[in-house]
Amino acid sequence: MITNNIKTAWRSILKTKSLSFIHILGLAIALATAIVLFLTARFELSYDSFHQDVERIGLLYSKSQPERGIKYNIAMPAPLTPRLKEEIPSIALASRVANGNVILRNGEKQLESTNKYVDDDFLSILSFPMLQGDGKALNDIGNIVLDEDMATRLFGQKDVLGKQVEVLENNTWVPKTITAVLETPPYNSTIKFNSLINFEAKPGYAQEKDAWDNSSHNVIVKLKDAAVDDVKFSKEVKAFTEQYYKDAINNLKRDGATADKDGNYYSLHLIPLTDFHLSDLGFGNGPPAYYPWILLGIAALLVFIACSNFINLSLANSLIRSREIGTRKTLGGTVKHLIMQLWTEAFLLCLIALGLGLVLAGLLIPEFNASMKYHLSLMDLISPSNLMLFLGMFLMITLLAGGYPAWKIANSNIINSLKGGSSVKSSKLRNTLTVLQFSIAILLIVSTIVISSQLHYIANRPLGFNKSEVISIPIGKGIDHQDALDRMRVALAQESSVKYVSGSDINMGMGNDGTSRNSVFGFTQDNREYSTNYMRIDYDYLKTLDIKLLEGRDFDRKFATDSNAIIINKQMAMQLGGIDKVLGKYLDLNGKSQVIGIIDDFNFQNLKRSIEPLTISVNPSVFEVDYIFVRVSTDNLAQTLEHIDQIWKKINPQASISPTYLDENTQNLYEGERKFSNIVMTGTGISIFISCMGLFALALLTINRRIKEIGIRKVLGSSVGGLIMLLSKDFMKLVLIAFLIAAPIAWFFMNSWLKMYAYRVGIQWWMFALAAVISVIIAWSTIAWQTFRAARANPVNSLRDE
Repeated sequence: MITNNIKTAWRSILKTKSLSFIHILGLAIALATAIVLFLTARFELSYDSFHQDVERIGLLYSKSQPERGIKYNIAMPAPLTPRLKEEIPSIALASRVANGNVILRNGEKQLESTNKYVDDDFLSILSFPMLQGDGKALNDIGNIVLDEDMATRLFGQKDVLGKQVEVLENNTWVPKTITAVLETPPYNSTIKFNSLINFEAKPGYAQEKDAWDNSSHNVIVKLKDAAVDDVKFSKEVKAFTEQYYKDAINNLKRDGATADKDGNYYSLHLIPLTDFHLSDLGFGNGPPAYYPWILLGIAALLVFIACSNFINLSLANSLIRSREIGTRKTLGGTVKHLIMQLWTEAFLLCLIALGLGLVLAGLLIPEFNASMKYHLSLMDLISPSNLMLFLGMFLMITLLAGGYPAWKIANSNIINSLKGGSSVKSSKLRNTLTVLQFSIAILLIVSTIVISSQLHYIANRPLGFNKSEVISIPIGKGIDHQDALDRMRVALAQESSVKYVSGSDINMGMGNDGTSRNSVFGFTQDNREYSTNYMRIDYDYLKTLDIKLLEGRDFDRKFATDSNAIIINKQMAMQLGGIDKVLGKYLDLNGKSQVIGIIDDFNFQNLKRSIEPLTISVNPSVFEVDYIFVRVSTDNLAQTLEHIDQIWKKINPQASISPTYLDENTQNLYEGERKFSNIVMTGTGISIFISCMGLFALALLTINRRIKEIGIRKVLGSSVGGLIMLLSKDFMKLVLIAFLIAAPIAWFFMNSWLKMYAYRVGIQWWMFALAAVISVIIAWSTIAWQTFRAARANPVNSLRDE
């Protein structure tokens, strides 16, 4: 029976090759896209889940609510972690984690390493696979742990346990013993490194080990026997927080801060490590928390559209197969047998579509990885949970897409079937499915227009500094930073294309070193607590970046006292009472610093954040410059960049990171948005394509039902144009209904998305009008040929059976 059904189903599929091709192609494209989106969402949601007992591991953060709003911070002071381990019973293990890239040397080979300074509990909290050594590898400041990639690059092999490697510390090579080798952290690890060094070996540790007012690193903890519960933990550490953060709490009260619902002005919290990547608290390093769920939503919508098409096409095909169904019933075929036969056809079509979808996904994934910077593999699907999920989804799709049409067709009237007609009355369902398909497509079209408009706005909005003619050069390790800047000034002095050279400890945007950071200083002025973003710059910074000076003067080498002077932006001046009141005033920042100038506000952070108070200083004792900025004037920017890079590599032969223009750096901050935009645009294109196939099926079904009516109207004198308008009118109504449904939903979601940005476009009427026009044009193009062919047909052929 089953074999016979399969053979019959296969013959039927071959008999209707065109229809079967549309069935398979639409579903295969939807499944391929859904697989890629599922793998992407799964990757984003899998961050840090590979650690053992990960539900007990959390990252410490603080919460306060000063006058400017709720503030979250993951930077912690050095003495906090030892006290937590001693005084909080629920904490089993705790480790400080500080960033600090280092230069490693083995013989003549020197390599820069992405390094973390951590406590010896680190390897017991996080279960990075260990190739050599044990969890006590960091119990001495003379030890170092390497990952297999760094060990291979430095020594040419992984078996390096017990060997010596030199670390450049304060321009001195310090030998350390390799006490463990780890597997390279996986791509879905929040914490990435090439080497680990004991936290107490961190530069400046002696000065900060007892300083509660200097927060410079993160803290991870592992609880003894319970999953991370932030509410419970916060209550447990309340007394601890009030004891050790007494001064900070008093300052918050004095400055008008607001207590939370539990009466806390300052509180410590835990976020589960697995939630950190997608955290919406402002300190996560991943995309927005909704990102993977939107991917899964788009995948589900595409599969739904494909299933709707499958149903519509199957019902449209019922007219062609009506005599076959009637004959089978007359010869004794039961409804049950007919349903099984028709469902077997649908099952085979879905199975072929699934196979083709997997092949397409396998072909798409390498391109997707290259363009979106992911590391996905089709083999990631091969796990018990994923296989069960996909098996269940596949059965549901076949039941939904094939089962309903099979039941509907099998229950058709025998007499009507034998006459060549059909009693399958499903216009409401077909129209509903078509409206839903186009609602989804229009929703995605509007989203694409809004997202593209916002990205265009971000790319072209003036930021308050020159981003198109300024080159950023990361200095890196292994060279004195100030000396490197001074030598570049001398080397570039003879270059006619170079206008100014300066430096800073903070880059603008994100360069090829992949670093984007900021420094925030707090200080007390006139019995009030203030905070400001802080930049260590060098002379000529304002000229190099073309930043406007509103009042006062720039830093000048002629004034020796300028090394302890500061310039502030307009936001900082407003915070301190206004430009007139603050210019020339001394602030309790870095001792006593005089405000010698006020600069205009510029966007030194990404456009999701409004411009914040900023202080800049040339004081060399605070931070060293990490980036060199070169302003050029040339018509050939690419050639000039290459020439500057060549000069830089003569000064620093070890330089491995290429310079970039600041406009490229600022765009790098929105890589996640571009990924999101590309995915939405791709989903839009696919949804439109599949929806058009569904509209084509509906047009075919409707025209076949009205073929005699069209013949009669032509005999009575109707023109071709009039018939085309008549046949198109109903389809345009469906598109209009879809637009009315999709427009408010699109406005709601896009308005919510735009709220993430302090600087954003407004949602304009033309965005919806454009989406409507695109939808109508696409729909009209889809049905035009079918309606034109029906209107031009000879009425004799349609009326000859009467």
